[in-house]
Amino acid sequence: MAAGLGQVGQYGHNLIALGDFNIDRKDDPSYQAFVSQGLRPPPELDDLPRTTSDLPGEISFYDQIAWFWGDGKPELTLRYTKRAGIFRWTEHYLQELDGVGKTWRVSDHYPLWAEFSTRGP
Repeated sequence: MAAGLGQVGQYGHNLIALGDFNIDRKDDPSYQAFVSQGLRPPPELDDLPRTTSDLPGEISFYDQIAWFWGDGKPELTLRYTKRAGIFRWTEHYLQELDGVGKTWRVSDHYPLWAEFSTRGP
């Protein structure tokens, strides 16, 4: 008998948390609470700006994509390709406006992305 939805090895195990968690930096209490139960963001995002005002070396961690990891491996049925990044929309949209004008019309955050494969290992 095949396993049903939500059982081990099925779609219910592909829980990915994403959003604006208002985490200021990696070592603050909010980040520690975020990862204390096994949620981990992909390391490929560690050095990328999350907001349009982040300065080099002063990156915020407000936005996150994360999933549960066990023993250093993702606990998903999807395979994480080790590719993740941001979309710098400010370079492509409303180029005639300054930074503040852009953020008032769209957002002061860059969208994050992570790539997964539905094919086997």
